Amino acid sequence: MFDTILAAIDGSARDEHLLDTVAYLARTSGANVYVAHADESMIVYDTIVDLEDDAVARKLVCAAVERLRQSGVVADGSVLPALYADVPQLLVDRARSVGADLIALGPRHHGRLGALAGSVSSDVSRLAAVSVLLVQ
Repeated sequence: MFDTILAAIDGSARDEHLLDTVAYLARTSGANVYVAHADESMIVYDTIVDLEDDAVARKLVCAAVERLRQSGVVADGSVLPALYADVPQLLVDRARSVGADLIALGPRHHGRLGALAGSVSSDVSRLAAVSVLLVQ
């Protein structure tokens, strides 16, 4: 069914269910999972402002990868530095670079600026050339 699944996590409570769903799909189809988390920044008056602590972002990805590995899934992942407006394209590009044939993320996946920045999941669905699974 799937060879590689990109799981886009955002640090919200929905990540647990997303990871459980992705782990199930990976185990049943023999897929590998690549976890991606965007460490977002924004430009304010010509200054880049980090919206999340880098160490927190790395811990989030490491915990997700470890959770998947403990459930028997081959997993890897990384933090993707990005300006908040670039997150959807960055996720689609990373999915392409890791050979993902499925991108999984939450249906209301927003960036650190919330609804003000628009819906990452909506934009990923529009930009992706592969299947997109929105996990409630």
